[in-house]
Amino acid sequence: MQPREFLRRLPGAVQAKLPADLAGCSSGFGFSLVQLWYGNRALHYEAWLRHRQDVIEIGLHFEADPLTNMRLLAAFRARERVVRKGLGDGTHIEEWDRGWTRLWEPVSLGTLDEALLEPLASRLARYITTCEPLLREELPADVPWELRPLRAPSRTPRGRTRSSASTTRTLARSPRSARPRERP
Repeated sequence: MQPREFLRRLPGAVQAKLPADLAGCSSGFGFSLVQLWYGNRALHYEAWLRHRQDVIEIGLHFEADPLTNMRLLAAFRARERVVRKGLGDGTHIEEWDRGWTRLWEPVSLGTLDEALLEPLASRLARYITTCEPLLREELPADVPWELRPLRAPSRTPRGRTRSSASTTRTLARSPRSARPRERP
């Protein structure tokens, strides 16, 4: 299948593998990537076709401002045992380009077909089920976060789908993440 079709099918395949409380993520596409996110698009899960490296990079990217990115990187490094228990030792937790940070792993590119789509969707769903609860718990109180309720897509006159969500709600943060941390 063509890269564009493969990427367009991936969010649906991922969402089908998520528990009900995490199934309502948003998605967006680029030339060679797909992103899935919840309350802030700058903090997203990604599958990126890197043809020159012959891999698909999957993971959680922090592409907000440098301070937010570093705070989240530090929080995930502090919770590395939980991350590794959920995702395994092949996950990299690191600083990246432009002040961005990420948790990621390379997956062999292979042929873009159903035989690759399903395990890739399962692995990306595993990133979400492992990392999203940690992200919500560790999210600094000053970082914007809004969850949009999803409704069934509506059809446009040309047969394309579009989201019909018109309201937003703010994520209720746990008391632990809503107050400043005390240093030991």
